[in-house]
Amino acid sequence: MKTVGIALVGFGTIGSGVVEILQTLEKTIEKRTGISPELRWVVDKDITTPRPVKVEKAKLTTDYREALSDPKVDIVIELVGGKTFAYTLVEEALKAGKHVVTANKALLAERGKDLFSLAKQMKKSLAFEASVGGGIPILRTITHSLVGDIIEGIYAIVNGTTNYILTQMSLSHRSLDEALREAQKKGFAEADPTLDLNGDDAAHKLAILASLAFHTEVEFSQVYYEGIEHIALEDILHAEKMGYVIKLLAIAKRDKDNRLELRVHPTLVPQDNQLAFVHHEYNAILVEGRYLGTSMYYGKGAGSHPTATAVVADVMAIAEHLESKSFELFRAYQKLEVKPIDEVFCRYYLRFHVLDQMGVLAKIASIFGEYGISIASVLQPEQSENEYVPLIMTTHEASEKKMRLALEEISRLSFVRDRVVMIRILDGREK
Repeated sequence: MKTVGIALVGFGTIGSGVVEILQTLEKTIEKRTGISPELRWVVDKDITTPRPVKVEKAKLTTDYREALSDPKVDIVIELVGGKTFAYTLVEEALKAGKHVVTANKALLAERGKDLFSLAKQMKKSLAFEASVGGGIPILRTITHSLVGDIIEGIYAIVNGTTNYILTQMSLSHRSLDEALREAQKKGFAEADPTLDLNGDDAAHKLAILASLAFHTEVEFSQVYYEGIEHIALEDILHAEKMGYVIKLLAIAKRDKDNRLELRVHPTLVPQDNQLAFVHHEYNAILVEGRYLGTSMYYGKGAGSHPTATAVVADVMAIAEHLESKSFELFRAYQKLEVKPIDEVFCRYYLRFHVLDQMGVLAKIASIFGEYGISIASVLQPEQSENEYVPLIMTTHEASEKKMRLALEEISRLSFVRDRVVMIRILDGREK
């Protein structure tokens, strides 16, 4: 029986889940793999606060260097989050000759290039299945199970917080603020939900997905992202009447010119699309392969146990390859160009608040015509005794640049009040 020594750094929600799985399933894992996972160290800056699980055999410490200096530690699990200390920890662990497992999507998306290079130099593994999709085994699926295919596109719901909020708005007709409070009450949203609501979290995950799917280096700055902060209940209801639901989608596409589109934004998804049925805190990644066609991977995208299962899976995958000294997941063998958002073509949903007077629709249509934008539909709900009324439009496919220029001009018109809401539409033709 081979024993693999493990040091866990970060004893929070996910760390507690990892400890629980390693302790509860130790004998089961041994039977399945022939390898005994030995948790030797648990490191955290706070080792006094009670956790939902007790550390039975491992040593508790606040000094991560104690764990790194242990010659019996083969694998270090980084679960501290952030991009500063986490970088130092991973760097020092690799230099100390340890393999590393991390769930840190921000670290990998923004600073991963240097760490992967160091791992290769040290002939050590840097595994990160848990960084995207929680317990959904999407990264290993892309790099191993789909190695015989060419991925053309990914359409993904990878942020459980925003998906829970949008689901509550859609199914219960709550406002965004009400749905956010409910998400925080149930533990699906942080006290400060900014990085979830503004699309930052999903963008980090998309950068990782795209790197693996297209075997290319992706700079995080190349990922365009918007959040759901400006989505109102009325947009949810208007979309429903038109046969759509609103989701925060992470989209990575290879175009005919072999350039990539990398974008995260609220999207009108047709009600019969698979992604429209992904509710609450669940995640889903829809992959378009040239040969396999459409496949979708679904499950809980966050939480102690789902994410911990992916961490433990990485640990055991590395353990099985210790003799080879390397377990590579990320191989970038090309550098694909990323298309600027201005060059993207979409259909659009638009919501204006305008004065209820003659000539408004004609003037807006005239400006769109000047930019070559064709209107597909118009919806103007009847309002009583309101000076300003909602005007809802959808367009045929148009370039992002021309749409932005047209909306800038329209927003300056005297009869337009408030911010014009623009949401892109996912059509069957896009996939």
